[in-house]
Amino acid sequence: MADSFESRMNFINEQQAQFTVDIQLLKERQAEIARLTEANQGMIRQLVDVAMSLARHGEETDRRIRELAEAGAETEHKMNALIDTVDKLVRRNGP
Repeated sequence: MADSFESRMNFINEQQAQFTVDIQLLKERQAEIARLTEANQGMIRQLVDVAMSLARHGEETDRRIRELAEAGAETEHKMNALIDTVDKLVRRNGP
C-alpha cells in the first residue's frame, strides 16, 4: 500500500512539475505575443499615416490637374480669339 501511495505521490509531483513548466512556457509565449502585438500596432499606425498622406497628396494632385485643365481651356479660348482676330485682319487687308 505504501508503494502505491508513493507511486501516486510521484505521479502527482511529476504532473505538478510539468504543469509549472507549461505555465512558464505559456507566460513566455504570452509576453512574446504582447511584444509582437505592440510592434504590429506601431506598424499599423505607420500604414494609416502613409495612407492618409497618400490620400492628401492624391487630393492635391486632383486639384492641380483641375487647375491645369481650366488654365488649358482658358488658353484654348484665348488662342481661338487670337486666331479669329488674325484671320479677320488677314481677310480685311487681303493679298
